[in-house]
Amino acid sequence: MISRLGDLSTQFVWWREFGFGELRQGRLALWDPKLFCGTPFLGGFQSALLYPPNWTFLFLPMAFALNLSMVLHLFLAGAFTYLLARCRGNGRAASSLAGLIFMFSGAFYPRILEGHLSNLCAMAWIPFILWALEGWRREGKPLWILWGIFGLAMQVLSGHPQYVYYTVLFAGALCLAAPAPGKNGKARVLFGFLAMGTGAVLLSAIQLLPGWEASQESVRSVKLSIGVLDMLDLTPERLCTLLMPYFYGGWKDYWGGGIYFEANLFVTVTGFLLALMAWKISADQDRKVLWGMILFLTVLMVGRRTPLFLLFCDHFPLFDHFRGIGKLNILTALCLTLLAAGAFEAILREPEKLRDVSKPLAMGSGLFLLLAGIFFTAAHFGGQRIFRQFLPHADSMAGNLLGTGLFLAALALLSRETPRRQGLRWVWWGLVAVECAAFALANRSSFDLEALKERTAAIQRTYEKDPGDHRVWMDLANYTLGAPSGLDVWGEDPMMLGRYTRFAVLTQGYDLSNDLLRRPFFVRFPPALGLLRWRYIFHEDPDGLVSKRTGLKEMPRALLVGDYRILPEEKAIEEAAQLDFDPLKTALLEKDPGFPAGKGPVKGTVRLKDLDSDHVEVRVRNAKPCLLVITDNYAKGWKVEPISGPPSPVPSVLPANGFQRGIPLGAGEHDFILEYRPSAFGAGKWISVVSWVLFLPLMLFFVLSAPERRGL
Repeated sequence: MISRLGDLSTQFVWWREFGFGELRQGRLALWDPKLFCGTPFLGGFQSALLYPPNWTFLFLPMAFALNLSMVLHLFLAGAFTYLLARCRGNGRAASSLAGLIFMFSGAFYPRILEGHLSNLCAMAWIPFILWALEGWRREGKPLWILWGIFGLAMQVLSGHPQYVYYTVLFAGALCLAAPAPGKNGKARVLFGFLAMGTGAVLLSAIQLLPGWEASQESVRSVKLSIGVLDMLDLTPERLCTLLMPYFYGGWKDYWGGGIYFEANLFVTVTGFLLALMAWKISADQDRKVLWGMILFLTVLMVGRRTPLFLLFCDHFPLFDHFRGIGKLNILTALCLTLLAAGAFEAILREPEKLRDVSKPLAMGSGLFLLLAGIFFTAAHFGGQRIFRQFLPHADSMAGNLLGTGLFLAALALLSRETPRRQGLRWVWWGLVAVECAAFALANRSSFDLEALKERTAAIQRTYEKDPGDHRVWMDLANYTLGAPSGLDVWGEDPMMLGRYTRFAVLTQGYDLSNDLLRRPFFVRFPPALGLLRWRYIFHEDPDGLVSKRTGLKEMPRALLVGDYRILPEEKAIEEAAQLDFDPLKTALLEKDPGFPAGKGPVKGTVRLKDLDSDHVEVRVRNAKPCLLVITDNYAKGWKVEPISGPPSPVPSVLPANGFQRGIPLGAGEHDFILEYRPSAFGAGKWISVVSWVLFLPLMLFFVLSAPERRGL
């Protein structure tokens, strides 16, 4: 029985199955022929094929590898935070407290609930990168730069560029804001940070360069609308998650603003109160900087409700290419965690500092208990009109307020007694552990992978009953990646090629800036969609996936066309989406193919054979010059490689009909391999190979020559 279908079951299982299935056979999949009529795969980042911890998917059963990936990165997040807290001068107890809070924070742990593998992997490296930067700031030894290079490179390869971007911005801000020892200390810190970034770019060039090239052809190449950029922001009511993570319900019944797992600020009640205490009792010299970062990030996370977000969108490079500003919550969680560690360290050393804390905590307890009484009374004794919107949840909200009030009362008592009985200091650590365990237990979910595969096998069975190279549509899922014959007109992936996406948007009458993420996406089925070879629609049913025919007139996968018209890119896409366009007679090109247009059919034969995800064997026999049109998506990386000696000249792959592939051919016999080989991949591969060959011995030398390795 499938109990939850989050992104793990609809996206990541299938990315991992397809990508590492290809890699298991010795092929690095640069192209995904199955989703969106074809789209870059390695360049989409979330494939994460080159991320070393993901190589367990090569030899372990899928279910075990998925669980291992999540558990491993949960552990790494805690371990790296421990290292960071230690490097900042905290003892083992306070540092382990920090690791525990960060692991089970609302910013990190609920990503396991959704199965956001790339998010988890990228977030786990943030404290490691800041640990390296902190070590460099304090000691100035080259080894710290090498650790920073390694951490940033791992984060790039882990598959979520948005977290890399946010990490770099945050780390850069820390370099400018935090004090640094010595003369020209800040300049030295900035130099080290730039060296870390440069080295990481060189090590991860094999992923970065193809990713950048693919992004320039994708919808990410244009500025997103404010409405899309502001999606998944921090709605003001989510601030209550600092003390009451379930005030608006849990993951099963969440009814508040935004999405449960996005922009969650929970760092345990005890942890947050320790972070507040840090302002007064902590010896951490950076506490004001960290609180400044928290306030700045919080204002930025509320999106267009403040001018700050709009200012960043308009003037900060690349900021307007990422949606989901609430993802900054991982940085606020880390700042709060470090503050909490500093406060707990102060309590361990000087418990008498808690004497002035009990009174504010008692006042806070009274306030929450009063609010609980108001909520309960108003909901049950005459306040239905005021509470009409919240009436179904009023008892739960009152219960959350009551529980928080009682917990604050207990902390007030604990803070009063700790200076007298110093053994109670460890109760603070224990409370954090209990809260983390309770949060983890309340945010568990699972699904049966075999049951999911049996359910989605309906796609492959449809192809077996009706063989061919036609495409299907399964909204909100990448299930066709798990079907050997499956081809989908859409899918779930941030890497959507711009040409194809603009065509799809036109067929639906949408606005690209605002409607791209509509669900379901396809609601109209004009004849132009026949260009996609679209035959079946699948929809969810209690008994499994059910298919129905589209009734569209499907275009063949490959055909020879003699007539063409030359139009600008946007005009060609618009023309292809029109009702009166006949792709069987005329091709829409954007440059001269090198032969005159001719009327009438072209006599000849075409045979295509898919060799793997990136290679197609093509054999054409044609009586006169013509254009071979292949109804798969065009991208600049597609090249022609002759099978038996190069013809003169080697034909180029051109965009046809706005988003498909066109290959001009002279009369005669043509045997060649159509290969997806983006030039950026070749350059990135050699840059990374040379960089790793130089980096690893250098790293080993500095590690072995630094036996003290403070902070390790």
